[in-house]
Amino acid sequence: MKNIFKIVFAAIVGFLLISCEKDEDRAVLGNPSSSALTASATTFVLLKDDAAKDAVKFSWQAPSFGNNIVINNVLQFAVKGTNFAKPKEVILGAGTTSVSFKVQDFNGILLGAGAPIGSQSQVEVRLKSTTESSAVAPVYSSAIPLTVTPYALISYVYAPGAYQGWNPATATALVSENSNGTYTGYINFPTDGLEFKITPNRSWDGAYGSDNGSTLSTSAGNIKAPGVGSYKLVVDLNKSIITMTPFRFGIVGSATPNGWATPDTKMTLNNTTGIWEATLALTSGEMKFRANDAWDINYGGSGGNAVAGGDNIQISAAGIYNVTLDTNNMKYTLVKQ
Repeated sequence: MKNIFKIVFAAIVGFLLISCEKDEDRAVLGNPSSSALTASATTFVLLKDDAAKDAVKFSWQAPSFGNNIVINNVLQFAVKGTNFAKPKEVILGAGTTSVSFKVQDFNGILLGAGAPIGSQSQVEVRLKSTTESSAVAPVYSSAIPLTVTPYALISYVYAPGAYQGWNPATATALVSENSNGTYTGYINFPTDGLEFKITPNRSWDGAYGSDNGSTLSTSAGNIKAPGVGSYKLVVDLNKSIITMTPFRFGIVGSATPNGWATPDTKMTLNNTTGIWEATLALTSGEMKFRANDAWDINYGGSGGNAVAGGDNIQISAAGIYNVTLDTNNMKYTLVKQ
């Protein structure tokens, strides 16, 4: 009987020891500790000529949520006073405790956060730490105030597709005026040319597609335009999404066939030149260019110079005219046949 008792007792002790060892391997969620973030500098006047130089290093001590809990860290940047309502986020590598940025990359982050170009402003940065559990609230470090002066830096992505022969070298460019990761451009899609992709460079390397016409992925198929005609494309690489909205310029005014009433005389986007074109009969009178039969975007002017919201363009003689509008260079032409 004593031997049986010893055997049972030993088995129970062994089971408890094994259980304890297994508990050590389990993810045990506890109350998170605080986090800390530091910056190697807090005042920046960034210059384009220094683009390849080191700008700043951020170091941190992430909070502990317990044993074997996976922690996801991101840096959040926001204009001071916005309370991080819409921050620019930089995802950090798992297990890292610091990150360094070159001037060009840091400049893009600041512009993405909303810092004005060429003038001094205040931006805040903080560390956000989360776990895989949605029931656990994020932990934030104290915000570090930064005094920054970013520079203007135009950047591009490209949209090679069936509309232009699938050639990245000659594809329409989408422009980001401040390199904040959001790019805008316009394409006129023909009936047999609705599919395309987005490329970071004039090559197929790293090309983005979409299987649902919205979410971008380098592993997805071709993006497909919603229909035939000209569209405004907005690519947000921060969120990996694309939006496509019908968009066209038209001509309106007392000199046009329909006067000041809608619909306007439609113009056609030339994908090669990026210039809007139309041929129409004009009478003596006035005209303007406007987008989508509305006055939100309109151009007037004189002498071939287009002015946003400018005065009506004067037409002195009736006739058939070839008309162009170049919004990239703010020019227009009126050539009587």
